[in-house]
This record gives sequence, structure tokens and C-alpha cells, in this order.
Amino acid sequence: MNFSKWIVAVINISKIFEVNTNENGENRISGVEGCFADAIFTKMNIEYDIVYPIDNKFGNEITAGDWTGLVGMVKRGEADLAICTLGINENRFKVIDFSFPYASSRLTFAALKPSEWSRSGLLDLFDLPTWMLLFLSILLSTSMAFVLLKDKASYFEVFYNLFGSILRQPLMLHIHAHEKKFFVGSWLLFSCIMSSGFSSVLLSFVAVPSKVAPIKNFRELSKAVESGTHRAHSVKGTIAVPLFLNSKESYLRLLGRLMERNNWYIPPEKGTTIKLKNEESILIGSSEYLVFQFGLNDFQSRVFISEEDAFTIYTAFAIRKGFCCTSQLRKVMSRMVSAGIYDRCYKLEILKHTLSQPVSEEKVDKERVLSLEDLLGPFSILLTGWVVSFFVFLGEVVFPNCVRGIHCKIENRKEGYELK
Repeated sequence: MNFSKWIVAVINISKIFEVNTNENGENRISGVEGCFADAIFTKMNIEYDIVYPIDNKFGNEITAGDWTGLVGMVKRGEADLAICTLGINENRFKVIDFSFPYASSRLTFAALKPSEWSRSGLLDLFDLPTWMLLFLSILLSTSMAFVLLKDKASYFEVFYNLFGSILRQPLMLHIHAHEKKFFVGSWLLFSCIMSSGFSSVLLSFVAVPSKVAPIKNFRELSKAVESGTHRAHSVKGTIAVPLFLNSKESYLRLLGRLMERNNWYIPPEKGTTIKLKNEESILIGSSEYLVFQFGLNDFQSRVFISEEDAFTIYTAFAIRKGFCCTSQLRKVMSRMVSAGIYDRCYKLEILKHTLSQPVSEEKVDKERVLSLEDLLGPFSILLTGWVVSFFVFLGEVVFPNCVRGIHCKIENRKEGYELK
């Protein structure tokens, strides 16, 4: 197929679409989409010239009919094609055409996993509903036992015994309730299960404390950004923020407004080289390229990529309306996508990126060593118990001696009066 030379608009992005000029002045394209485009142009026997947008943007609509970046160049006829992870959406479809979609990916986000350990207190080992049900069970069981005992023990004594049994103390109610074996046995089973469950959770935390839970979905991300604890970034000119702003979900619209208001954008040329420097920075983008960028080597254990997707994005070449060869291009692209050419280019680029990474020995995580601060809650309870026990011991020693001394003085006075 011999057509005239095509004009292709691109953005030079590392690993995605790279343009290198050799000694003869000829352009050589590489990267994931560069490899795929080169295979198409070679198959169709096409010659092409590379042009770049002045603003180095993908393309957003500023005013009605006025577009920036790659989309603007194709709309104005300055380029026949535009290639660089361009997503298909309704607004772009009004001013340009698209080729056969060669990739689909989820719009999601990546964040550094929290390095801080979860400093769980004793009350945090069970959730609130479990504590409420446990407290309600004690009250109901105390009332039931008090009725069954028929005034053989006070209400406080019954409560004290049932509560103590959960703390693995002897249950003394069997002295009064030898005929209520079913009730006593049921409560012993319940207290054994609850105390064993609490102990197992506490021991598991002491053995391997858990990390602070990361942000897992866009609803949590929107709340975190609104509260000011996190910042969400996306590559400038992508359709992420416009999709958020036009979403039916209020939390996605809020997230889009905050990103636009604070200008949390990354230049396109840095989209595949940026690193997450701190736990407060969130990167929103295509799951395909987030995995490509962060799902390798040591980053695999440090970067969390959310499994929730806000939207599904289909990627294609942007084509000038009225272009002569649209149908032929779509036919060739559909066949090459079905043959797995794009997947091959993607996997080859991942392999190159993996081999280029420096090999480093696995480091021991020093944070796995528990400190006194991690066990501050249990030790505080233990110390409080010791202090209370000490004062009770003093009371048991001092109070009988005082009573005995007072009693002796009274007896001595009585004997003195009798002698007189």
C-alpha cells in the first residue's frame, strides 16, 4: 500500500514512545507504542515525519472547539495521526476520529505502602461491634444468673464472677447453682472462646505486628485528599481529571475538583520516570503503565496498586477527520492486535526495563523489631494491676492489725474499769 508521507504527532516519553535520530538524520522510534507503530508502518509500507506539539500536552478542550496538544494538532490538520496513549472519550470523538483500539486498561492509582507499624491498643484488638456484643452478653447473662440464683448472691457478685471468668478467673457461681449446669457450662464455653480469641489476637500482634492499612479505593482516597493528608497527581493532559469532573459519583467529582484547583499535574515526559517520594503522594493513571512502572523488583513490595478502577480506558491512535487511509489503518491494526503484536511490544519493553534495573541484595527490615512503645498498652495494664494488688495487700496486712489494736485497747479499758 503506497500512500503519501504521513505526518505523525507524538510526545517523546521514555519507554512509551521514544524518538531517536541516527547519524544519517533518520528517526528511529522505540518504546511500547513506538514498537507497535513501527510494525504497522512497516507492514503498510508507510513513510512518515515526526512532529511535536508546542505545549507538549495530550490534548484538552480549553473553549468550545479549541483543543491543545496532540488532539489540537490533529483537529487543525497539522498532523494526520497522533500516537501516545491517547484515551478515547466522547468529547475527543466530536473533533477527531480514532483507530482500532489496541489496548484497554483500568484507571486506578498507586501509592507507597505505609512503613509505620500499627500501634494497636488493647481495645483495638476487637472492633467496636464485638466489644458492644460482649458487654451486652455480660449484662444479659448477669441478669439471667441473678434470676436463676433466686437471691442466693447479689447482682454485683454475679457480675463480678462472670466478668472474672472471661479474664480466666475461677467461676464461683457453681456453689450456688449446682442445679444450673447448662447455664454454667454455656457461660464457661462462651468465656473460653472470647478469652482465647482475645489472647490469640494479642499474641499474633506481638509476634508480627501489622502495617497501617493503605488507602484501598477511590472513596477513601477522596476523603484523604479532602482532609489534606494526601495529594493525588496525574499526568497533565490525560483524561483522568475530566472523567472525574463528569462522573456521577460525588466523591470522584470532589477528587477531580481538588486536583484541578491545586494543579496537581505531572509533565507528560516525566510520566514514566517519576518516583513516589513519600506516603502522602498518590499517582493516578492507567493500571497497565502503573504496573509497568512500579510492579518490578523492590518496588513490588513497596508500592500498592489499587484493585479498584474508576473507569475503563480504551487507547487508540487519533486520526484526522477526512483522512484518506482510515479504513485501511483500522483493518491492519485490528489484525495486528489480534495477532498479539502490541502485547509482544509491551512485554519486550518490560523485559528491557527489568534487565536495566540494578540488582540489589534483599535488605532486612529493621522495623520488624518490636519496641517498648509497641507494647506500652499491655505493660500499662500489667503495671496498673500490680499497683492495685500492692495496695490491696497493704490493706489486708494493715487493716486487720489496726482492728486488732483497737479491739485490744477496748478490752484493756474494760478490764481497767472492772478493776476500779
